[in-house]
Amino acid sequence: MEALQSKRLNDFGKKGWAIILFTLLIYLFSSVPNDTLNVTAEFFALHLGMQTSNALLVFSAVGGFAGVAVSLIFGWIISKYRVKRPSAILFLIYGVLWLVNGQVNSFLMYGLVVTLLTAFSNPLNLITTQQIMNNWFPKKKGVALGWATAGMPISGAVMVAVFQKMILGIDLSAPFYLMFAICIAMALLFALWFKNYPEEAGAYPDNEPISEEEQRKNLVLISSYRSPFTVGRLFRTGQFWLIIVIFGFLFMGLVGLLSQMVPRLMVVGLDQNGAILWLTIASLVGIPMSYVWGVIDQKIGTKRAVMVFALLWTVMMALSAVGSGLNSLSVSIISVVFLSCLHGGMANLMPSLIIQIFGRYDFAQANKLITPIVVGIRCASLIVIPLILEIAGVGNEAVGYRNVFLVFTVLSLISFLASVILKSRTIGRTD
Repeated sequence: MEALQSKRLNDFGKKGWAIILFTLLIYLFSSVPNDTLNVTAEFFALHLGMQTSNALLVFSAVGGFAGVAVSLIFGWIISKYRVKRPSAILFLIYGVLWLVNGQVNSFLMYGLVVTLLTAFSNPLNLITTQQIMNNWFPKKKGVALGWATAGMPISGAVMVAVFQKMILGIDLSAPFYLMFAICIAMALLFALWFKNYPEEAGAYPDNEPISEEEQRKNLVLISSYRSPFTVGRLFRTGQFWLIIVIFGFLFMGLVGLLSQMVPRLMVVGLDQNGAILWLTIASLVGIPMSYVWGVIDQKIGTKRAVMVFALLWTVMMALSAVGSGLNSLSVSIISVVFLSCLHGGMANLMPSLIIQIFGRYDFAQANKLITPIVVGIRCASLIVIPLILEIAGVGNEAVGYRNVFLVFTVLSLISFLASVILKSRTIGRTD
């Protein structure tokens, strides 16, 4: 019986699986700016004649804050014009920025390009992907997201190593030209192949057959629906703010950890190659765990899954603080693997919870505000981390990282408490 149920959970049809794979690629390539900071920041610091890369991290934070505005505008555009064409255009812009990134030759140019690159990656990673999943898999969202969000740890497992090898083996510009080519290919797939809704592709939401009449009704409703959740109403909705608190603080820790994973492991005794190797191993562990978190979401319900996740995240952060404080390589590696087991669940559970509460039809209206605010909160980590490290001072990085993780432990605990308080009943419209 369980095997049959599992088969049904994963029965997305050929077109559904194609959409999941495509979304996985979006997650993968939009995660590259943050993941590759582990190596690009140091190489650019050397290229620009700087002693440390701490000052360069600030531009990623600025880009994140700029991404709030970009995400707000993009979220409004998608809610009005759907996903297809805006995302194709966004991938084109994203690709051109990667191309320009390969030509950076000054501190100011680095700052401008990285700011824009980060700003335009955020809506792809957190709005385009989530809207696609909502449109295609409103009921099987947990498992579908479990497969698709595997793209995020794949980015950590593959792209960091690819960037390092290409920079050392060819030149600093090489991986940026590769990303340009990839982004152009993704833009073309959006423009020529992608469909906004399964009904437009002759398929069904969740691959659960409905009559042609129901398909037509769905398409009419989708095209004409006007959400009652105005900005004012959302701001008065408790679930709206609790989702922001939960995932704003959790994502803050995630971005901070991923951007500093290699430097942190180097502080406790590994060289850069060894640190990247462990990052790759940990990320590979995280790939199947993305699916596991999707199944957990589907089996026990999204609210309970979020509670379990936030509690485990708090434990992981505390373990990271202990490892850094003891200057312990073994404890630090354990915490890195622990992080990777949780990584995929982050991107999975946030849209799943928004879909759960606001439904298929009101998701876009809620998400276009939730995601930009979460983006702004999470990017604050790239200001907090270098500030704390600077206060600790050169040569005292272990203490600095311990303090960083203590701050994130407290914020993670607040996220857990918010998940306990959250009421998960659906208040939006569903099919």
